[in-house]
Amino acid sequence: MKISIISPNFSSDVSVVDIGMTYLATYINERTEHKANIIDFTYHRGDWQKHLRKNIEDFKPDVIGISTVSMFMQYTKKIAKEIKTKYKLPIILGGYHPTLCPEDSISVPEVDAICIGDGEYTLTEYINAIRDGKSKQGIKGLWYKEDGKVYKNPLRELIQDIDSLPIPNYDLWEDLDKFIFYNGVIYFIGTRGCPFPCTYCSEFPMRDAVPGKHFRVRNPRQYAREMKQQWEKYRDRGMKVAHTFDPVFSINRDWVKDFSDEYIKIGMSKVLPFSCFTRADTIDEERIEMLAAANLKVARIGIEAGNERIRKEVYEKNIPTEQYRKVFKLLHDKGVAVTGYNILGGPGETIDTMQETFNLVKELKVDRPIFFTYRPLPKTKGAQKVVELGGKIDTNTWDKIDSLHQLSNVYTKSLTPKQISRFRRKCLMYFMTRRTLKLLKEQKFMFFVNFFNYLVKGLRDGIHPQYVVGYFFVSGGKNVIS
Repeated sequence: MKISIISPNFSSDVSVVDIGMTYLATYINERTEHKANIIDFTYHRGDWQKHLRKNIEDFKPDVIGISTVSMFMQYTKKIAKEIKTKYKLPIILGGYHPTLCPEDSISVPEVDAICIGDGEYTLTEYINAIRDGKSKQGIKGLWYKEDGKVYKNPLRELIQDIDSLPIPNYDLWEDLDKFIFYNGVIYFIGTRGCPFPCTYCSEFPMRDAVPGKHFRVRNPRQYAREMKQQWEKYRDRGMKVAHTFDPVFSINRDWVKDFSDEYIKIGMSKVLPFSCFTRADTIDEERIEMLAAANLKVARIGIEAGNERIRKEVYEKNIPTEQYRKVFKLLHDKGVAVTGYNILGGPGETIDTMQETFNLVKELKVDRPIFFTYRPLPKTKGAQKVVELGGKIDTNTWDKIDSLHQLSNVYTKSLTPKQISRFRRKCLMYFMTRRTLKLLKEQKFMFFVNFFNYLVKGLRDGIHPQYVVGYFFVSGGKNVIS
């Protein structure tokens, strides 16, 4: 049996190479007798039906899987309708949205089944049942339709031994070389889940959606060796950085020590810089020294809000501003650049609190500031807090927003979506100008050469100019490590 797994990315965001989807397709190919491929629309938004048809005619899948988040459900429905109308293939949905919103997902007319939670085992059993003509009853983690009725099987416990899964094969992404060009990285993850309760994030409600220990950790030495294996595979294709997606890479001191020791021992610290997410309350001078010695080049930290009350009471991220000052100084002293993530227009925000965020980012000398507009995700506490603090969500624009980088659909007590978006543009103009001057000083004439090449290629590949320019300053040329 063959399954095509679809990434429904029509957003023009060139960083969407889904790690979970890659794990899933790799597992099907390496651990079962079935075959999987990945269909991606990132560079085919304008001719997506033609691209879909070519893939289906060439691969001839027996089943279609679509992995989706809430912001891509608008595209998932469009793709599912096209497939069901023209190809009559069974469709199964998986990912964050089906797991958190199963009723909404199974109600899509063209969808035959949904997977709730980790997909490796559930999807395999689903394909087996179709192949063998057997009932899908009892397949844990699966809801399915039969004769117009929805059947809800028991949930499946999350996979606890994530070291047992195969190393993801990114060659399954047909436009991988374009992804590496625009981002300069290959993705890695050594954990699944997150132990923190941030109200804007889908990870917290995921704990209640699926049984089993939510935060799972890989062997750090095995993780470092995976990076070496992928580096040897992709170093000649433009890979410059190992980009880890662990939400709190530095949470465990001993884990950090073992990873850093192994990364140095196998020679990777000399050839491949890496980047990691961390929190200001899970990293200290000792861990920074270990990571810097292993060639950590970029630390990615969520600041979220310059106002401590917003950060603590609204986002439930109980980290004092002074801790950010301390950590950012320690990182900069060790030559580690910092990407700082910030949210504008969240529950209870005002012009003054957004200005505090601007001021703190400026004070901390954030190397690469990122500004998101607040988007309340389904099942998160943040959506409730919007209303509790006197605001409202514009449901009419819900399906018009496919990114956290652009428009807002939240009214706070004193702000409109237009005011929030306008303030974000102010932040972008100021900090992009500052970063441009920094890069010009470092790269001189080559800055213009790199920017021109990046821009021309991006426009030829059909990427929205806003994304091309934005990603250039984060990952174009040498910018990925500065």
